[in-house]
Amino acid sequence: MPQLIAGSTLGRYELLLPIAQGGMAQVWAARLRGTRGFQKLVAVKTILAGAIDNTRLEQMFLEEAELAAQIHHPNVVETLELGEHDGTLYLVMEWVDGEPVSHLLTQAHEHGGLPLPIAVNLIGQLCQGLHAAHSLCDDSGKLLGVVHRDVSPQNVLVTLTGTAKLVDFGIAKVTGRASNLTEQGEIKGKFSYMAPEQVQSHTVDRRSDIFALGILAYLLTTGKHPFRGDNPAATVRSIISDKPPVSPCAMNPDFPCALDDVIMKALEKAPERRFASADQMLSALEAALPEALDASFSSHVATYLQKVLGTRAKERRAAIRRAQEFFDRQRADSTSKSNGTLRAISLDSIPDSTLPIVPERVAGASEPSAHNPFAAAPRARGRGAWAAALAGACLVAYVLHLAVKSAAPGDGAPSAAAALPAAPGDAAAKAAARQPVGTALPSASADSTAQAGPGQDAALQQETKSKHARGHAQAKAAAVLGAAPAVAPPASAVAPTPAPLAAAKAAASSNAWDRDTFGGRH
Repeated sequence: MPQLIAGSTLGRYELLLPIAQGGMAQVWAARLRGTRGFQKLVAVKTILAGAIDNTRLEQMFLEEAELAAQIHHPNVVETLELGEHDGTLYLVMEWVDGEPVSHLLTQAHEHGGLPLPIAVNLIGQLCQGLHAAHSLCDDSGKLLGVVHRDVSPQNVLVTLTGTAKLVDFGIAKVTGRASNLTEQGEIKGKFSYMAPEQVQSHTVDRRSDIFALGILAYLLTTGKHPFRGDNPAATVRSIISDKPPVSPCAMNPDFPCALDDVIMKALEKAPERRFASADQMLSALEAALPEALDASFSSHVATYLQKVLGTRAKERRAAIRRAQEFFDRQRADSTSKSNGTLRAISLDSIPDSTLPIVPERVAGASEPSAHNPFAAAPRARGRGAWAAALAGACLVAYVLHLAVKSAAPGDGAPSAAAALPAAPGDAAAKAAARQPVGTALPSASADSTAQAGPGQDAALQQETKSKHARGHAQAKAAAVLGAAPAVAPPASAVAPTPAPLAAAKAAASSNAWDRDTFGGRH
């Protein structure tokens, strides 16, 4: 069984703070987390790691959950769920914003003792809770015979609104069922709150719980335990002896006699002389001190409990709130780091070849760069250089087109020879390819003059002049290319790309920027 700490998760529940611990189990303040920030505070009970006879304890844990989940009453702490997480069994119960009666007695002593009506009201509520447990039946309607066997100040919680709740049916016995969880001669419960038959390992029934409730009533109304001795052994001898305890009236003459009778009847050593049920004891309390059990008296109980228990309750709420905030921050930091790692992985793990070439504005830059309005994002530098080369080729075609157009005869339409690139066998074209960018291209007029004779006609002379003009225009175009700015002209001003150049562009990349590939405007 793993060691549980604050922040551990059991199923749907996150442990916040340990609030109580016994010899075999521990109780945690925990919360149920739901969607959209929903959360609910609950109490989670777990078996302590390293507890002896773990298999037997787990079986008792299962029986407690099965039994407690069937009892639905305002004066019994409700059991919500039984779960198991990584081999750890846990029992989920409603969260009670209050204190055990043991703490209430300590605080009341500092305020002059617990007022008698308040004490009677709390005992009356416990009578109702016990009666609900004792009256539990199976599916066929047969009485199960539930006995709590541990009615004590530690197992009674009192809320700040004045409600008393019975808790912990971990050692409860169902007399209507056979069970091997209690070994021969084994005693379960707290000796100082046991009935004589329970101490002596005799048969127990609901009247054994009535005796324990009588001890609690004596303690709350007088501030003393009826059988307390100098040591545990002396206390046990006092419980099993035939001698009754000193009556409350004998200690305090102002103690109501009718209430004294109720308490002493509950503390009868012989079970048959006690109240037959918790409901009978409640009726006797109502007759002895009716004002204490009136429905309107609950507001007085709440006011008193807030007075004596309010400080500790506020401290506990603050501690739970701090724990919630701490784990919320921890979870938020963890989520933030996790998301950052995922973002890095999602970007860095994608090969460059799978990323499209996009303009900087789309890729996240605030404005396109001045030197290249469609420069690629930083992670696509190779493709950005290719795009720049492609734009330069388009610019060369555009300048050549303008130069040829300005030098052409007639209506200004360029000839086919000027529009097309030089053939591979053209010596002048080869020389131009070897010529550095920015220098004048060699003129074709010398060759033409050498071939022309005196007898050439006017047409031949005109053609020679045209070739000379075209060569001069090409030289001007080369000079312009050497100092041309890198900014591409607007798309509306660019002439249609010559067919061979368009074919070269299509062959260079299958991810060209054109409407047919991506659609829409780019």
